[in-house]
Amino acid sequence: MRLFVFSALILYILTFLLVIFYHITKKDLLETLSKAAITAGLLAHTIALAIRTYESGHAPMLAMYETLLFYSWSTILVSAIVIFRYNERFTELISIPVAILAMVFAQFNEVPPKPLILILKTRWFETHVIASFAAYALFTLSFSGALLYLLSELRARSADTRNSELKKDFQDIANRSILWGFFFFSASMFAGAIWAYLAWGTYWLWEPKVIWSFIVWFYYAGAMHAYYVKEWRGKGLAIATIIGFFVVLFTYLGVSLLMKSSHSF
Repeated sequence: MRLFVFSALILYILTFLLVIFYHITKKDLLETLSKAAITAGLLAHTIALAIRTYESGHAPMLAMYETLLFYSWSTILVSAIVIFRYNERFTELISIPVAILAMVFAQFNEVPPKPLILILKTRWFETHVIASFAAYALFTLSFSGALLYLLSELRARSADTRNSELKKDFQDIANRSILWGFFFFSASMFAGAIWAYLAWGTYWLWEPKVIWSFIVWFYYAGAMHAYYVKEWRGKGLAIATIIGFFVVLFTYLGVSLLMKSSHSF
């Protein structure tokens, strides 16, 4: 498994470098090579997760190590969808490094595969986690779009038509990612509530991870509503989206590392 994980990591780094040189030189060959590299990396990453699933007997989302690999895979997947579906080659300059950092951090938290304990042997658990990390990946993409939008704002004085088009693209990517991320996160919370009821007899637990998950849900619900407020569109919503990403990071990693919780991730 390690071979495939490190192969994916190297290919993602190569993709990132190729995309940078593509934007500098504008050579089509570099764009083609970067697409091939991210595809190969995603394939190697998928094989690594499949091996982990076979070794542990369950989906790779139990320990911090597994969830970091799954989060990075999800982030690369949504980046690849944007690349191949919309031929957009800027947001990956942020989303791919985030995925790379997650994979590197995973290596410091590697643990042997373990079977699921009885309380986790339910499809609601897997649905809850898969939906959560789909949302996290989309929130990462929205962060990328929002950050690039703000950077484009710095160039607004040039009155460059191309820059205006890019700003609109970045804004659309950020807003649509929030919409879909909110959908998946809502599904995650619903599945988590059902799982909690089956496991502990209650839909709600007063513990840090659950409380912060609700904060994330409420925050992005507010961000979606802010889109319809004229004064918040554009720069204000972009800033709110960036802040939201760090709220997500704290909910995912900070709570697990700094607070006592029933969640292992």
